[in-house]
Amino acid sequence: MNLDDTQQAEPVDDDALITDQQRQRDEDIRDLAGGAMVVLLGKMARASRGAFIWVVTVLCGLEVQGLYSLAWAVCSTLNKIARFGLPRGTVYFVNQARASGENVQQQQQASLAAGALLALGASSVVIAALWWSADAIEAFYNRPIAHVMRIMVFTAPFVALAWVFTSATRALRIMRYEVYVRSVCGPAILFVGGTLVGLAGFGLEGIAWVQLTMGVGNFLLALVLFNRHFSVGAVIAAARRHLPILAVARFSGPVMLADLLYAVLTQLDVLMLGRFVDIRLVGIYVIARRLASIVLKAPQAFDAIFSSIASELSASDRVAELGERVIVISRWVLTINLPIFACLLLVGEPILQTLGREEFAVASDLQLGLNILFILCIGMLVQSVFAVAEPLLAMTGRPGLNLFNNVVWLVSNFGLNLWLIPRHGLIGAALGAMATTMFINALRVSEIYLFRRILPFRSTQLKPLLAAVIAVLPAWWFRQAQVELWSRILIPTVSYMVTYGVVLVTLRLESEDRMLLDRLLQRWRRKAESKASDADGA
Repeated sequence: MNLDDTQQAEPVDDDALITDQQRQRDEDIRDLAGGAMVVLLGKMARASRGAFIWVVTVLCGLEVQGLYSLAWAVCSTLNKIARFGLPRGTVYFVNQARASGENVQQQQQASLAAGALLALGASSVVIAALWWSADAIEAFYNRPIAHVMRIMVFTAPFVALAWVFTSATRALRIMRYEVYVRSVCGPAILFVGGTLVGLAGFGLEGIAWVQLTMGVGNFLLALVLFNRHFSVGAVIAAARRHLPILAVARFSGPVMLADLLYAVLTQLDVLMLGRFVDIRLVGIYVIARRLASIVLKAPQAFDAIFSSIASELSASDRVAELGERVIVISRWVLTINLPIFACLLLVGEPILQTLGREEFAVASDLQLGLNILFILCIGMLVQSVFAVAEPLLAMTGRPGLNLFNNVVWLVSNFGLNLWLIPRHGLIGAALGAMATTMFINALRVSEIYLFRRILPFRSTQLKPLLAAVIAVLPAWWFRQAQVELWSRILIPTVSYMVTYGVVLVTLRLESEDRMLLDRLLQRWRRKAESKASDADGA
């Protein structure tokens, strides 16, 4: 190329480039807001799984609930092996196929077929292993759980394949299908089935069959929804061709190990309490933890859509934009979770009284359950704010770091529990969970800064913190002024939410926050208009 050609080359339009970047940013933020709102509402609906725990506790007793929780802790942990890291692996490879632009459908079908075969193979290993070891596990705990574990372990292939199907549609940024499967269908089957089993007096074995029924129901619904956008027949046909099984396994294997370790971590306190304390106390701990886990619903909601966006931005090496998305999500999670955290503490007392009833006398008193709830809520609040680091590391090509982090987390939590539980019982388990959660999230933040130069901190995050602190003052005053239990809960809770919202608006919402609020209001308006049109038609 000569000098004249260089001079005649068209200059880069900086304004057009900035406009394109802004358009892509707004599109990502809208997708994050819309997708996360769908999943968050679904996650909150899935918290209704606590209604199943309540039904089991009330109709079958706290001891049966404790045995079920222990047996399902084992099975649900092993199910992470069955799904083989495919929730992230499927999203990753479907997006890679879309980004390649060549033979997209064939690549997607081959990746999905490879994922399904890996899921079936891993599920078979899980079933065989637990069937063989169930008696040894029962002897270790000295609890009658072998038979029910042999029933519930057959959830493995259904759970794994359902994850492949819903993750494929999640890669298309369709979030509502996962909500339908895991937040509507699953909890509904558990609640209805648990109620019928409890009323019929079928006990622990009946509850195990309900759990298996839920797995089958989730699989069937996920299959139907998957077939709307992909062809099940084409995926089956693709299994006869050369499949990228090794590529999918290399990516998903470390993710599976990280998921498995995280699953052990989330169930470690129950698994260890089942060994050291009365099984009735395990039931009480499960109730408190189920309440506290509501704090994790917001980051879980963002995880689904963020994984898809993070993989796209990482594939095109747009690190600065990726960092902006991380900061926005961290602030959103903090803004959502601070009032949830406060309300859990305000409503925890009547809920624990309702769920535990006279059973709390076995755990000394109601205050023990409230103390456990408070400690677990603190740890889960910290985890929620920095939870975005885990999918960020995975979807930017460093899933091995998540494996390392979870190994460190597991070893430190196991050591603390081994020291604290024999000395302090349920409180020891809660303290161990909180301490190790804070430590590992500090490690994750250090890693994303070291490898990606991303920090999930900005001064804008001080606004929800300031609003939360100010909102505590009138709520505390109203709580002290009330005598009746429910008035001590309702009035301070309403006061807190109103004050929190007013202070946030006074401090001025960020543009991304307004976009999130707009998406939520638009969804409500559409639902209201739909109901109005249905009423007019009727």
